[in-house]
Amino acid sequence: MTTAASAGLLNATLNHILTGHPETLPVFADAGLGVVADEGLRASFGTVVTLRTLLKARDLNADLFCRRLDDAIAEAARTARKQAVATAAGTPLNLFALLPCPLKVPLEEAFEAYLGTLPPEKRASFTYCLEGNANHDVDYYALVEHFESIDDMPDIIVTPGFNSFFHRPFVERFIKPGLFTSVSTFAGDRHLARLGVIDPQGQYTMLAMNLLVMVVDHARLGDRPVPAAWRDLLDAAYHKSVAIRGNHDGSFCETLLLTIHKEFGLDGVFRLGENVRYGWHPSQMVKAAASGGAEAPAISAMPYFFARHLKERKGVSIVWPQDGALVSPVTMLVKTGKREALQPLIDFLAGPKVAAICAEASFPAVHPAVDNHLPDDAVFKWVGWEYVKNHDIKAMLTEINKTFLHGFNGGGA
Repeated sequence: MTTAASAGLLNATLNHILTGHPETLPVFADAGLGVVADEGLRASFGTVVTLRTLLKARDLNADLFCRRLDDAIAEAARTARKQAVATAAGTPLNLFALLPCPLKVPLEEAFEAYLGTLPPEKRASFTYCLEGNANHDVDYYALVEHFESIDDMPDIIVTPGFNSFFHRPFVERFIKPGLFTSVSTFAGDRHLARLGVIDPQGQYTMLAMNLLVMVVDHARLGDRPVPAAWRDLLDAAYHKSVAIRGNHDGSFCETLLLTIHKEFGLDGVFRLGENVRYGWHPSQMVKAAASGGAEAPAISAMPYFFARHLKERKGVSIVWPQDGALVSPVTMLVKTGKREALQPLIDFLAGPKVAAICAEASFPAVHPAVDNHLPDDAVFKWVGWEYVKNHDIKAMLTEINKTFLHGFNGGGA
């Protein structure tokens, strides 16, 4: 079955396809259409003959051919991204962004449109890589603690969550000496203004946030009370009734674990571990809640982006905790020495266009001009800049995760 992209190629001329995607030439050759490699031929009939017409004339299956085109284009894109990331570790890129999955495609499209507004010579000299944070082919975070010079890094870095850019070696070597500078004075809209999204030391820039809320399956919850705040998840009444984000490598949602640890210590982390039944990707939580099956968790702690898909589901409620939805930041780092030269790009990334895209995807943005579509009484819980800068986040998470797993696996107190 053809995708939207390959359907567009069906209606494109041969010259247009092979000029824009030369990596597809082997696909044509394998199908006995190697004649299109002749540039003279392409310059004549190739400018008027569409792929659809050629495939019909040769009695070739369009769906199969287009799938092969898609594969060739995707493979070329993957290769280009890996080359770009390799460049990022050597000659710095101007921009490197590891984006949450819901933001990658719309921000990529907006960024390409922005580049189209630049003079040709400026665009040609601009280097960048936008990648999905969940792409395990890009293990950029593993490189961060090995950076020795500011020149080892891209000029602008956009990342989600409490990642390696918050770990002590990076903070001590690059953040505290002032080698990165905040570029926004936006405190957020009426909902966010009291939160403290502005880094008081002017080093990190928070662009938007991934919010964590609770989803309750009332059939699975039974006659137990609906949890009203995050501390309620530590109650023994919810033993093995909770799902939180977890990975196959045994690590769990750092935003929730850090928050519980900050407020309730390791004892709270252990009790949370005792109550968690599943470590899942949020999409698994949504699927389980929508199915209403016997294996569905009674309570799921999931990003608001995913939870909103369950708003109309009978027997399922989204709980906005009384003490606030948890904030996982989408952060931008800008080299202090590059701010002036890259100010137009900075204005775009921190501006209303990108903010509106984030807000539409249920990633509330700090730009005050956008409507984040939040409940009127929405409150938030953010561990704070001082907390993440003054603690060894990596070492803390190692200890926290170990304690959590001890409870999760049924260990004794």
